[in-house]
Formats: sequence, structure tokens, C-alpha cells
Amino acid sequence: MKIEKGEIIMRLFRKAMYLCLSLIVFSLVGCNSTSTENKLPASIPEDFNFVFNYGINAKNQLDTIKGEYTKDMVTDPSITTSLKLSDEEMNTIYSEMKKINILSYPKIFKPKSNAQQTPFDTYSIKIIADGSEKNISWNDENVSEAKDAVQLRKLFKIIQEIIINKDEFKKLPEPKNTYQ
Repeated sequence: MKIEKGEIIMRLFRKAMYLCLSLIVFSLVGCNSTSTENKLPASIPEDFNFVFNYGINAKNQLDTIKGEYTKDMVTDPSITTSLKLSDEEMNTIYSEMKKINILSYPKIFKPKSNAQQTPFDTYSIKIIADGSEKNISWNDENVSEAKDAVQLRKLFKIIQEIIINKDEFKKLPEPKNTYQ
């Protein structure tokens, strides 16, 4: 009887171990799957557009849907002008978004850092691609050097560089005041 009970216990133990290992493997495969939900399509979709806000209190805005740019004039009312990006500029931005896997960023981005700065830039971006919409906001007060923060900051700098090199932007007046 003791041998039979021992064998039964060993068989149950092995089955439990196989079950546990199967669950672990299943979990790991599920976590590492390449879901297309959090990735942009390989080529730029026809509906790709974005609304990008940046600066102190994110008052500057590029809206590629409307083809408009709004400039924060600090103490004066903001100024809005027509500003359209070329296909090449849109492709450059899309490629950078794809490279950093922007759809994997959380809705409210808060990277860790021990440093603080004031004033600080605030960013928000609404991305429309392939029938879906993704919103990300970030108060960049902690000057994080985390990889995802550096990558997102680089993307935002690319967009800002494209904006300031446009003739429409260059024609806008400078604000009379600055943020302190």
C-alpha cells in the first residue's frame, strides 16, 4: 500500500509540475507576442494625422487634420495660421513614431527621474492612424533620461523643428513677453 500511495503522490506531483510549467510557458508566450494593436502599420495609412500640443501649458498646437498651427503669445491671445506639412514631413514623423513604438506609451506618460525643472514643457499628442486614435500627455518637469523619455522628446523635437522651418511659422510675430 505504501508503494502505491507513493506512486500516486509522485504521479500527481508530476502532473501538477507539468501543469505549472505549461501555464508559465503560456504566460511568457502571451506576454511576448507581437500584437499589432500597439504597433503602427508598416506603411503610413491614408488616415494618418495628429494634433500636437507643446510648450509651457502646451499652448502651441499643430493640427494636421485642419492644417493649422496655433502659436502661444504668452500674455496676448494666441495666433492661428494655416500650416500644412508635406508628404515627406509626414513620412519623417510617422517613421520616427514607428521607430519608438509610440502606441506602446501610456496615456499619461510619467518617466522616473530625481531632477526637477521649472518652468517645464508640457506635451500632448493625439495620433490618428489606421482607424484608431491614441492620446499621450506628458508634463516634462522631471527631465528624465530614461530611454522612452529621450525617444519621445526626440520625436517632439523633430516635429518642432519641422514647424519652425515652415514659412508660415516664420511669418508669425514673436510674443511680447516670456514665461518666467
